[in-house]
Amino acid sequence: MALWHRIDPDVKGAKHLENAPGQAPARLLIGGHQNGLADPILACIALQPQLHFFTRADAFRHWLSRWMMIRLHMMPVFRPVDRVDNLAERNMATFSSAYARLEQGAICGIFSEAGHLDERRIRRFRHGSARFIAGALQRKRIRDRGFEVLPMHLDFERYEGYRTAARVRIGEAIPCDDIPGIGADSGAARVALSQRMRDALMACSVNLEGGEMYNPHLAVCRFLEGAMGGPVPHHTLAAAAVLLKTDPASVKAAFEAALKCGWGHPRLNDDFAAAGRWAANKPTSLAPLMWRLPAWLIFMLTTGWWPRVAEKAAQHSVKDVAFRTTLSIPLTMVGVSLTWAVLSLGAGVIYESLAAVPAVFLLLRGAQYLAMPLEDAFIDARAERRIRPLMSAPFIQKWCTTLLARN
Repeated sequence: MALWHRIDPDVKGAKHLENAPGQAPARLLIGGHQNGLADPILACIALQPQLHFFTRADAFRHWLSRWMMIRLHMMPVFRPVDRVDNLAERNMATFSSAYARLEQGAICGIFSEAGHLDERRIRRFRHGSARFIAGALQRKRIRDRGFEVLPMHLDFERYEGYRTAARVRIGEAIPCDDIPGIGADSGAARVALSQRMRDALMACSVNLEGGEMYNPHLAVCRFLEGAMGGPVPHHTLAAAAVLLKTDPASVKAAFEAALKCGWGHPRLNDDFAAAGRWAANKPTSLAPLMWRLPAWLIFMLTTGWWPRVAEKAAQHSVKDVAFRTTLSIPLTMVGVSLTWAVLSLGAGVIYESLAAVPAVFLLLRGAQYLAMPLEDAFIDARAERRIRPLMSAPFIQKWCTTLLARN
């Protein structure tokens, strides 16, 4: 996962998962769902505690995936679309298992939208999460231990793209037990709790406009991310949405004109982020990283081509964009590992030395580690060089740089 994405090690709000001395409350993380399997994997990698995720039941159908999912502490949730017998009873069994884990101080994760969407925005919540929370609040052992519901934002700048950024952010605990009727699990209480959770998640998330304005808003967001060198403040993205909606017809026309004159679509590449770096006078500098060139050459000749092969394979094999990294990341992992093993064993045979096997393996792993900053710089510099002649596009000048100047 870390080879594929530039995972931000700075998890904003990680302090909310810390425990006071002698206290380990049960916690439920609620998150928006951009991707298929990569969302929970990113959370498990970026956060220190062990996580137990609710996962769509159809992912457990094949014996191999079921074996893996169970060992990743994932729990099946059945939906009407799964067309199984005794759906309610099956979900109650899953909930009972989750309650038992919470009683021992576990941290569970759930995607309250009840489905994924390959867009950086938060949709309407289904009420299954609220029903689960209402049940948890009725458990004395969970109440005695303490129970917290926290928003968790999982953000991929372009999650099917090799070496794009991925971040995790944790918000403050959401008060739940003050909602009238939540203990009795009334319908009105579930609706009120779902809205409260959604509001809390939106406050710490990248939440872009939907519909026809999504792509222009995404382009502006990527431009600002490039200019600011990281995540864009929530109020800045909200201000961008207000500005774009003042003249939506002009915005869409300028955006479409930019694509026609050579700009890459923000869903498919990183041209707008590169433009942001140019506008902020922060172009990528290769010189300080060139001492890594020997390691980069070793990386590219041995395993650096694997992510690109996996990316192409996923584009041709997987129609649903949200599941492309579900193929490309494991394929890269297996491909890189096998390549290292073959080269290491080959060196041992050629030199007739058992010591050559771990030595070559460590050399290849070390070369990859040293190569990645230079690999990222090469990727960014190529994008900047490509779009520099296009910086005069009206969409950039009128809508993107205007927002940058305000911030």
